[in-house]
Amino acid sequence: MVISLDVRNIAVSHYKTGKNAPEIAKLLANKVHRSTIDRWLRRYRQSGSFEVKPKTGRPKTGRTKRLINLVQKRIQSNSRRKTLRTMAKDFNSSIETIKRILNLDLHKKCYRKIRVQKLKIDQKRTRKTCCQWLRKNIDHDKLERIMFTDEKIFTRNGYFNPKNDVIWADDRFSANELDGLNFREKYPVSIMVGLGVTWYGPTRPLFFQKGERLNGRTYLNTLLPFYVEEGNQLFGHKNWGLQQDGASSHTDMNVQQWCKKHLKFFIPKNRWPPNSPELNPLDYSIWNNISNRMDYKKVQSIEDLRREVKNAINKIYVNYLRDTIKVFPRRVRSVEKHNGELIFDEHS
Repeated sequence: MVISLDVRNIAVSHYKTGKNAPEIAKLLANKVHRSTIDRWLRRYRQSGSFEVKPKTGRPKTGRTKRLINLVQKRIQSNSRRKTLRTMAKDFNSSIETIKRILNLDLHKKCYRKIRVQKLKIDQKRTRKTCCQWLRKNIDHDKLERIMFTDEKIFTRNGYFNPKNDVIWADDRFSANELDGLNFREKYPVSIMVGLGVTWYGPTRPLFFQKGERLNGRTYLNTLLPFYVEEGNQLFGHKNWGLQQDGASSHTDMNVQQWCKKHLKFFIPKNRWPPNSPELNPLDYSIWNNISNRMDYKKVQSIEDLRREVKNAINKIYVNYLRDTIKVFPRRVRSVEKHNGELIFDEHS
């Protein structure tokens, strides 16, 4: 905001009577900061005038108010096509100009659409109720004595992020030569892995046999005894508990009765929020960490895939696990605060 010329004249008149910048600021009831007055006086002493200097450089001709308003209306509209290229073509401008308007004038960032589970109204209510129970019953002490578990299928195709996995080259042919093609097998080598993570470290991975499926019987006879054996080694003499999500194999009646009989405490099926991968540390962080540490180029067989999974798990630091588990209570409170709605990370 440019201060009026009358105020500057008053400031200079006080300066001519021997007043300095702090004294002039007080006489002006501190309506003008002393640093501003000091700048006026310095300019007056140098040039004998305190007029505003004319602007230098070429005036803005691209980012006009009209174009800014057009871009703002477009991004607030129901139009599905809001890309830089489309707006530049429609408004007869350049892509760089539209990008500067979005970043500098409208202070917007670009986010990609993500696929999420659509929740029903009753599921949102259930999620909120379950999170209230978790907040009241899983304190910091119990958080350090709980094992989070999950199962995941790893394939030789690996993990591919089309946004970040880029190749810089002179042309498409050169990019292809520089490993710019991501080959996807139709029926890749794959294996299902069961894993538990705790405050004191991860369990060993449990690899399913070829053709073995995850169901209530497999979970009861194989996975649960494995988790208990690993938990006793990791927690020692401490009383520890188990977390499991709402998969049908986990909510089986025989599984729930087994947990009541053999575990000190566990999160029962009616207390874990449905459709909540954003609350399991394995889902919201650890599985991706393991996948990113694997070298899929070395995988030719199931044994190679097992080796890479084991090596990736062995590289996980305990401090990383603790930092990841610490986020769990905050996520629970966030779901409760938003009435059971899905929550997302800031970089999503």
